[in-house]
Amino acid sequence: MTIERVQQKEFTCGESWVEAVKDGVVSSARGGNRANMFLDKPLQHYLDELASAKSTPGGGSACALSGAMGAALASMVARLTLGKASYADVQPEIEALLQQSEKLRERFQQLMQEDIEAYARLSASFKMPRGTAVEVDERSRSIQKQLVEAALVPLEMAECAAALVKCCHRIAEIGNANVLSDVATGALLASSAGAGAAWMVRANLRTMTDLELVEVLSTRLSTALDEITTYSQQITGIVGGRA
Repeated sequence: MTIERVQQKEFTCGESWVEAVKDGVVSSARGGNRANMFLDKPLQHYLDELASAKSTPGGGSACALSGAMGAALASMVARLTLGKASYADVQPEIEALLQQSEKLRERFQQLMQEDIEAYARLSASFKMPRGTAVEVDERSRSIQKQLVEAALVPLEMAECAAALVKCCHRIAEIGNANVLSDVATGALLASSAGAGAAWMVRANLRTMTDLELVEVLSTRLSTALDEITTYSQQITGIVGGRA
């Protein structure tokens, strides 16, 4: 797969896909059903683990959780709009927005675990032996490969966050006016998810040696963040005007 496909963002959040950012660099299945060590346990367990001295879960999975909560609020407002006579003319669009927010919620939930796994692989690469020239070379190549993966996971979080803010924007325009504060909160959670994920992306890009790929991923990140900023500002005005 060429770098042009990465630049064109042929892979979209919420879909099952097999990625290979550049030929021979990354090849890993993404999306679909996978075990999540936190979703089936009490929230208290996750928060205790997050507060512990362990390296994971960390900021990346916390961003994904923030995005999932934002999507859940968007879904709530959409469901509170469905079936209301005063919103009869927007029912088909609200149903479509609900499907989108639920798809994003599912993907954010998966990204919580994928961030943990990506960090673990990167950490393992840094611990590889380097006693000989061959070992040093193998370790370096492994680190660079895992840095790409560790950057792509939070990058997808940022792009999903941008998609979610757009979804919240439209729900704020046509959704149930009695719960606009909830969709506004959902947009804020999505915005926080994107901003936090951006720090994770940048941390990995700083150590990558493929400068062409760094530029492509940086451009994707900037695009997502710009969209988040634009739509978030508009949501504030929309909610204020309809409240």
